[in-house]
Amino acid sequence: RPDEVTLIAVTKARPVSDAGRALLPRATSILAELQNIKHSMNQEADSSRGMLTVGFIPTIAPFVLPRVIKRFSLDFPHARLVVHEDLTETLVRNLVDGKLDVGITSTPIHNRLIRTQELLSEPFLVASSKKNDIITRASILVKELDDFPFIALSEIHCLGEQVQSFCYQQHLELKIVCHTSQLTTVQNCVAMGLGVSLVPKALALSDASKQITYHSLSDAAPQRKIAAATHVERTQSFLAKRFIEIVREEYPS
Repeated sequence: RPDEVTLIAVTKARPVSDAGRALLPRATSILAELQNIKHSMNQEADSSRGMLTVGFIPTIAPFVLPRVIKRFSLDFPHARLVVHEDLTETLVRNLVDGKLDVGITSTPIHNRLIRTQELLSEPFLVASSKKNDIITRASILVKELDDFPFIALSEIHCLGEQVQSFCYQQHLELKIVCHTSQLTTVQNCVAMGLGVSLVPKALALSDASKQITYHSLSDAAPQRKIAAATHVERTQSFLAKRFIEIVREEYPS
C-alpha cells in the first residue's frame, strides 16, 4: 500500500530505510525506558529488599569484593546481591543492556550512556622481592625502573593499560621479562625474584605473604581512580546507592 512505510529491513540484502533511521533514536530511548521500568519494578515496596546485580573488574575484585559481600549481607539480609567479575568492556556493555545495576571499575570510561562516580584515588607502588633485595630503599626514582627486569600486566586490563601509559609518559624503556593477564601471577613472579612491577596499593595492603617489599616513587605519583559506573538514564535504587557507599568504605586505603 502507498501509505505504508518500511522501518527496518527484513532481509540482510535490504538496508534500514531513511524512516527507520529517523525513528531509531526514539526506539532506543523507549527500550532504555522499558529497562528502567523493569529495574524499578524489581525493587520491592521495602527499599531494603529486592535484587541488585553488580560487576567488578578483576584488578579490583580480589581486594574488596569479599568484604563488600559480607557487609552488604549484614546490612541488607533480605536483599539478593548478584555479582559478576569481568573486564571493563563487558561491564560497560552489560550496564548499557540493563544486565547490571552498578559496575565497579576505574576511569576513564568512554561511553555517553555511562555515568561514573569517583570513589577514591589509589596510588601505584613498586613491588620487589625480599628474597633478592634488589631495591633496598623505601622509595626510588622513576628512571630506576629501567634498571630491573619488569613483570607487566596485560593491557587487556585497564590497570595494565594505565601502567603502560605512565611508563610511556615517563619515557621508560622497561626490560619486560613477562607479560601476564593475571595480577596474582605478577605478584608470584615478583615474590620469586623474577623482576619488579607497578601494582595498586590495595595489593600491598592485602598481601600477607611477607615475601614482597613495596616502595613509593619519589619523583612521581602514578595512580588510578576507582569509580562506580551506572546507566545515565536509569534511576539508582536505594540498594544501589548504599552498595556504592559500602564499596567506598570497605576499599583498602
